Amino acid sequence: MPEPCLVEPACSRERPWSAIHVRAPRGDESFVAVPPLSEALELAHRNHERLAEAKAGVQGRTLASIRQWARQEVYQAAREYTAGLVAGENAADAIAPANSPATRHAESKEMAGLPVEEMDVQTTAFYVSGHQPTMFHPGVWVKNFVVGRLAQNNRGLGLNLVVDSDTFSGASVRVPTGSVEHPGVTAVAFDESHPRQPWEEARIIHRELFASFGRRATAAMEERGFMPLLADYWPAAVRHAEHDPTPAGCLTAARSVRERLWGVSNLELPISRLCALEPFLWFSAHLLAHLPRLHAIYNEVLREYRVVNRVRSRTHPVPDLRETDGWLEAPFRVWRAGDRERRRVFARQFAGEIRLSDGERVFAHLPLTPEKDACCAVKELQKLPAQGIRFRTRALTTTLFTRLCFADLFVHGIGGAKYDQMTDRIICRFFGMAAPQFLTLSATLELPSPGIGAHPEDERRLRRLLRELDYNSDRHLPPVLSPDGRTLVAEKQRLIAEQNAVRFRPRSASDSAGSGYERFRRFQEINRQLAALTREERRRIEEELQRTRMQLAAGSLLHDREYAFCLYPAEKLKRFVDHVCASALT
Repeated sequence: MPEPCLVEPACSRERPWSAIHVRAPRGDESFVAVPPLSEALELAHRNHERLAEAKAGVQGRTLASIRQWARQEVYQAAREYTAGLVAGENAADAIAPANSPATRHAESKEMAGLPVEEMDVQTTAFYVSGHQPTMFHPGVWVKNFVVGRLAQNNRGLGLNLVVDSDTFSGASVRVPTGSVEHPGVTAVAFDESHPRQPWEEARIIHRELFASFGRRATAAMEERGFMPLLADYWPAAVRHAEHDPTPAGCLTAARSVRERLWGVSNLELPISRLCALEPFLWFSAHLLAHLPRLHAIYNEVLREYRVVNRVRSRTHPVPDLRETDGWLEAPFRVWRAGDRERRRVFARQFAGEIRLSDGERVFAHLPLTPEKDACCAVKELQKLPAQGIRFRTRALTTTLFTRLCFADLFVHGIGGAKYDQMTDRIICRFFGMAAPQFLTLSATLELPSPGIGAHPEDERRLRRLLRELDYNSDRHLPPVLSPDGRTLVAEKQRLIAEQNAVRFRPRSASDSAGSGYERFRRFQEINRQLAALTREERRRIEEELQRTRMQLAAGSLLHDREYAFCLYPAEKLKRFVDHVCASALT
């Protein structure tokens, strides 16, 4: 049960704060969902009904009308992008999600030479998740399958947001190597080292290295005794690289093709493309027009989060929005094409316009006030790409727009769900409405391996035994003792009896001030001599402790849940995602 609210809700529609967060499940083939997956369809339906009537004002439009607009634009953009991803692989599935109204008639219409009809996006349920385009672990990947299966069984649309606006920080993957008895981990590169830069700016540098990644990583795992999915997964990435030089596009294409082969036909949409859509720019203009209020609410919610979760850092979970010489930081990022660093966005109202700056120079003048509609501001924001300027959302703003403007159910991982407690409150306080609920899902899947034969409790038990040999060696002496050994044991028992007698009687003048200290010194000496009689037992325990620690170290590598999903055998992955999805459809 949630803890009592530690900070009183500022809005009566808010759910109470709680310091309890979903934790990653322990144990192979386990998963956790909050609320239960069996409630997902009903949750999406409730969110859809409430948001379809949202009356909050957004620069002259209602939130409900923005939502209708955004759903159409998001669907069209995702449809177009996904068709390009799977062109030549499974293009028919790219046109419309499986089991949707459009797909049901697709085959007959295509056979007749007619175009495939589009979905009614206003009545269709949107199930949405998202992550960076990296090769993430199975606990993240399972969200895509749940989103897809929910959509299929509810005539809905599954959508994955590709967060290519985040930083691309490494061109290698941790690959488990060695045998089960002597495992290791090595970093296998899929490209030359890249500078830290946004994913959307990254380009493949070394095509031969990229093409050979699947073979090299598979060879590194040869001793593990199973064939990873990578052998079948990577060729799709290599084929896509023939016409798309971006790592983000290639990795997304390979993953999307595999999901389609396993019966899930989600649409894909990069954040870079989402941020170019007109409904997004209109929504962003509204946040900028009311930035002083949003700025105050954002920082207020952050402070409350830190109180509830006992966080002292001023940068966790995200930094406060700054104020500098009348310029307020807005929850967006900006950079120019080819830049490696993303910059903060600052805004300031000057009479009838809002100026946007990256902290050094102004990059946009928006004809915008709190009372004015956003039409002209949107036109100015639409000019930025031609100038090589990338205007992008930040994490909390991404989910703010997604959950309010097009998703019916957003499926978070553990980290996103933890932070979106803040988004809930921003929605309530800024828009004056209860936030739509989201679902949290995470899973643990381990690589195939036999039991390691050791448990952390074994290490703790052996360490206790070694301490026992230091202070209570008489409990571990050999059955047959020398006369000197028996004398030491008897003397220790006598000293203990003397100490107990002194402890439980009133202190008298006859008690020597130094007698207790002398007993203590003699007690230490006897323990040292008795410990010398258990050398063989100590050696045996130390050797067992060393073996146990080696097994535990091996186990931490063997059972690490963070390996990339493509390093697992296809059979185990498919069986597990089917098991999790079945829970969503009961």
